[in-house]
Amino acid sequence: MKRYPLLLAISVSISTAAAIASAPVEHVEIEYLLNQIGSSGCYFIRNGDVHDSEAAAAHLAMKYRRARRHVADAEQFIERIATASSWSGEPYLVACEGKAQVTTAAWLSGALDKHRQDG
Repeated sequence: MKRYPLLLAISVSISTAAAIASAPVEHVEIEYLLNQIGSSGCYFIRNGDVHDSEAAAAHLAMKYRRARRHVADAEQFIERIATASSWSGEPYLVACEGKAQVTTAAWLSGALDKHRQDG
């Protein structure tokens, strides 16, 4: 009987340590995506208005700060924060010179895949 509290404490400690250890990786990936947006030189279309890459990164960073508790990883950041306007529901678009216009979801997913491959 005396072992149970000790095992429970060890289990909770391991779970907490694992959660803390995994959080920075996800945060680093989201920061990477925000930096990719900000330095891309592409234009971002939000609710019909065109914004430069730095303004787009600032907007998504603000949305992330407000909804961070609902975002567990980079995929959820893309899906829940960076895909569409929470106001109008319209998808966000990316327009880069010499390339076809794409959704931010596709653009960011590609950037995340490349980042993970380059690891």
